[in-house]
Amino acid sequence: MNTAPKQPTHEKKRDRALYARLVESYHADRVGIFVDFDRLNTPRSPLWSPWENVAPLLMVFVGSLVLMFTVDLILGTAVMVLGVFFYLFVVRPWIAQRVYRRAIAAATENLHNWNLLWKLGGLVLTLNFMNKTRCVSPDGDWRAFVTRYLPEMELDGVEAYHAFNRIGRGDETHDAANKGPGKGNIGRGQNDRGEDPRLQDVQM
Repeated sequence: MNTAPKQPTHEKKRDRALYARLVESYHADRVGIFVDFDRLNTPRSPLWSPWENVAPLLMVFVGSLVLMFTVDLILGTAVMVLGVFFYLFVVRPWIAQRVYRRAIAAATENLHNWNLLWKLGGLVLTLNFMNKTRCVSPDGDWRAFVTRYLPEMELDGVEAYHAFNRIGRGDETHDAANKGPGKGNIGRGQNDRGEDPRLQDVQM
């Protein structure tokens, strides 16, 4: 039997309202969202891709060994050294850009993804007109940050804001399916708090 405390309904509604205000401010270029690459590019992160991180190094290693044993030892060693530099200065920045795009897409898609990435410590919020004012995850309180620095959007208008976005994305069918029997129960893929550790509704 799961005895984990559930978040009160009014708190969930407020979180959704604050999150909607945050996303609206991000798209209006009032706030910036920065990504901590080192925290999100780890095996425990849902954004981590083994193909991006392991495959290039494996190709360099295997290619170097083949050259060492079939052509020349010195040539193989040189290719390995050059391959490492290529990975550090070309492949790794390319991976960082891909992780950044996936993180922003996931974080601005829904509240579940935002909270998941925030708990991993992979996000930083800043005010675009005041760069020194920032909120760093996971210790920073993004709710307090939004409440204090982004007061433009009234909470009463958030439901209309969500409805407009759902119509624009054609998500109404998806929402109806999620409200079917048993959708609110804790099942496989959820942690002991009833939270799904996977990202939702994002094409990786």
